[in-house]
Amino acid sequence: MYGQEKHLYEFGPFRIDSVERLLFRGQDVIPLTPKAVDTLLALVSNRGRVLEKDELIKLIWPDSFVEEGGLARNISVLRRVFEDGASEVHYIETIPKRGYRFVASVREAGPTAAQAAAPLAPVPEPVEPDDKPARRTLWIIAGIIALAIALGWFSFAWQPSPRRINSLVVLPLRNPSNDPAQEYFTEGMTEELINTLAKIEALRVISRTSAMTYKTGNKPLPQIAKELNVDAVVEGSVLQSGGRVRITVALFEAKTEKQLWAQSYDQALRDVLTLQAEVASAIANEIQVKLTPSEKQQLATVRTVDPDAYLAYSYGRYYWNKRSPEFIQKGIEYFHRAITKDPSYAPPYAGLADAYAQLGSIGIDAAPPGEVMPKAKTAALEAVKRDETLAEGHTSLAYVRLSYDWDFSAAEREFKRAIQLNPGYATAHHWYAHYFLARGQPEQALAEMKRAQALDPRSLIINMGVGWGFYQARRYDEAIQQYRSVVDMDPSFYLTHCTLGMAYEGKQQYPDAIAEYKRALELPGSRSFALAGLGRAYELSGKHSEARQTLQELEKTAKRQYVPAVYLAAIYASMKDIDQSIAWTRKAYDERSDYLVYLPTEPWADTLRSDPRFQKLLQLIGPAR
Repeated sequence: MYGQEKHLYEFGPFRIDSVERLLFRGQDVIPLTPKAVDTLLALVSNRGRVLEKDELIKLIWPDSFVEEGGLARNISVLRRVFEDGASEVHYIETIPKRGYRFVASVREAGPTAAQAAAPLAPVPEPVEPDDKPARRTLWIIAGIIALAIALGWFSFAWQPSPRRINSLVVLPLRNPSNDPAQEYFTEGMTEELINTLAKIEALRVISRTSAMTYKTGNKPLPQIAKELNVDAVVEGSVLQSGGRVRITVALFEAKTEKQLWAQSYDQALRDVLTLQAEVASAIANEIQVKLTPSEKQQLATVRTVDPDAYLAYSYGRYYWNKRSPEFIQKGIEYFHRAITKDPSYAPPYAGLADAYAQLGSIGIDAAPPGEVMPKAKTAALEAVKRDETLAEGHTSLAYVRLSYDWDFSAAEREFKRAIQLNPGYATAHHWYAHYFLARGQPEQALAEMKRAQALDPRSLIINMGVGWGFYQARRYDEAIQQYRSVVDMDPSFYLTHCTLGMAYEGKQQYPDAIAEYKRALELPGSRSFALAGLGRAYELSGKHSEARQTLQELEKTAKRQYVPAVYLAAIYASMKDIDQSIAWTRKAYDERSDYLVYLPTEPWADTLRSDPRFQKLLQLIGPAR
């Protein structure tokens, strides 16, 4: 709320940073809930002026209706921190029947980004008086007072959590610099901190995709916790300047918004991997989660990295996560740049593998698999060669083994290794589910999809994957319900409309299917995928001339650009032109289309199942089912 423009306010022995949103007394962090911080910042930034209660409530809860009691509780918490009493007010004055006024003298420091990145200056030691007896008496008195304050503060601020923390979300870390170029780095740090914590098997950590949906907005922590089903929330900020990185993090119990722990860390940029491991270890220690010996070793065993390589990798993942062909290509450029800077650094190879594999996947349709999947395989092998403990590398290699090599045993081995290394990596569970679909085991696939969904509940792709599992299991009503929920999450995602259309086809609700394919054609995405579905739905609904026109359009398009042969095979199958459908399926085999792994359970392929030519193709693609 107050984090867009950086201010450093100092008053009495206290200081608060409007971006890092931490209140300090000397070098000690004073735990406050996010809304208590908002209340304090509102008062301090309007010091000397009476803020009416209604005005304060609108500043602190701009998108919610909150009763006056919530504001009163925040004021009460702040007064306990400042030791303001009813008879003696030093900081927050109550204006009866109106509101509140911050009355202390405030100095606004306004540090530069470089200054903010530097370690906090130590508090000067007090000058000792010459009189030794007086000095000894003063130290005794000071010690008693300090002990009393410490015991009182500990009982107030560090109450044990009323429930065990088994799950958490790392909300998008803030960028205090206001430099748009640092957004890439900040997002990269968020993702890497999530990935590091996700390696802890006893802790369920929400994946990046779901966490990033909270980058904008001002939802209360209890609401976020309810939507993601987590016990705790991590918030913080990252600043990279002058070859150093400073990260400030705070841990909150989600249900009560109580701050359990906060800390700042500062490291050289080349030690950023050590920094991430330190933060993850500290969080694990605070929530008392049990680490296995191998997990302890993973967190303790980190390497340095060339700063330019790390930054380039962060940029690459930033663009890759946008998931459109043009942005994926930009991500590829940054991954190559990272590899040039530090050829021994494994993650950029995994990034390259994922980028090339995505370009050759059904639904993206950016390039023939034979053009990009060998590049994906080479990159994945290089990632695993350079770091055998990198779960992302094993997952990338498993996907290539499954969808391009059709080596199911090797794929299973790589998926299991990836999940062993990082049980919280949602993508590994998601793609492992596709392995089970390829084996003709949709129920096992659904179980794995739901594991991925629990880790990344707001991911469009993973939620679509749950629908895809229902579709392949011929559970069309559940598939339709799931796909509709994804449309509610994002109506502009064309792929959901295509797969919803396929579920309507299975249910023989052809007008609904046609409507969904037409919606998909109005949105950015693969026009060919939507046309393939539309052609089938036209044919199955008796609109044969429309189906033929759609087929002709696809065939003409295929002469100008890449159109997966399996799309034409599916339309011919709906027309019961078995020879043509088999011929195009054979072309899809020659392309090594990833879609062919679904043929054992794919509903539109039922027309072909009794044909020996089709059965022979199935045997070539995968093991006996």
